[in-house]
Amino acid sequence: MPKFVTISPTHVPGKKPDAWNNFKSGGYAAIGWLEDEDLTGKSIDQVAAVIRKARYPNESSCLHSFEVFMSLQPGDYVAANNTNDGLFGLGVVKGGYRYESRRHDTGAEEPEGEFYSHLIDVKWIHTEYVRRRDILEEGETGWPPFGTVGALRDDVPPYIKRLLGVPPAGPPPPRQVPDWLAPVIESIEVLRGEPEHHERAHESLVEEFFCALGFTKQQDIKYRLGRVDVTVWASDKPVLLVEVKPDWALNRHTKAGVKAIQQAYEYALDQGVRHVVVTNGDVYLLFDRLKGLSLEANTLAEFQLTALQEGDLDTIERLRPARLEHADLHELFSFLSQAF
Repeated sequence: MPKFVTISPTHVPGKKPDAWNNFKSGGYAAIGWLEDEDLTGKSIDQVAAVIRKARYPNESSCLHSFEVFMSLQPGDYVAANNTNDGLFGLGVVKGGYRYESRRHDTGAEEPEGEFYSHLIDVKWIHTEYVRRRDILEEGETGWPPFGTVGALRDDVPPYIKRLLGVPPAGPPPPRQVPDWLAPVIESIEVLRGEPEHHERAHESLVEEFFCALGFTKQQDIKYRLGRVDVTVWASDKPVLLVEVKPDWALNRHTKAGVKAIQQAYEYALDQGVRHVVVTNGDVYLLFDRLKGLSLEANTLAEFQLTALQEGDLDTIERLRPARLEHADLHELFSFLSQAF
């Protein structure tokens, strides 16, 4: 089971955003102390002896930081925290401890700056700043606000799982999955278990979903027409535009989600396509540009294939070729009346 810990990008007041950008662009996390001491191959007891010899005034914090930092393994999760205010980013550890002299600039200016030399390689997978109040639910305990390295958890806390797009723990709610949809859901769950994959894999999930709905591969499902990720056609005309994102935590409320929806709308207006979908291959945000007079009013539905709720299958059925090809006049008149 993967472990989780928070690491502050610097101890220098006011320099955390810049130091975090160094973490992100460099693909690592780092800690200080023992700047010129390569600890590669040393046991934690040997490291502790070196720390005690250095006689740091914050020796206990230093010992804790190295003990946790050097125990992290590929697959563990690390979040760069801004004290108690929020998280700069979340990443998965890609390699164990390594030493690189003066690699990480902490932002200190006097006398010659200050650098961290102890690193682990991290693939940062969530890099949008999130406030503590926006990700913690009532009753949840967050991360320790102070210290270079937080308390090591032997599990991934619920608020981090939500950032990762992992469904809540516990038995899934009962759901009726038709046989034709089951292989699509299986493909999604397989891809979720593969941390190393490209955005194209999410597009393949979308293609598999629309093929299951009755569209023909290549003939009806077309890639990269202009700036559009996927365009779905019926009877030689585009009927649905799909913007595909690789973020498993995709939702309409984050800055990235809002940007993706706006981008998809620009493409749809340019192409004259009525229906718009923003998806990661599992979560589908569905919009009808003829419904209402605003983007919010255009919202038709939202569903997650791996966590189907009551009514979702009815929504999915409206995405079949015949339903998209032929406008429902009763529905259009209903939309018109709602707009006025």
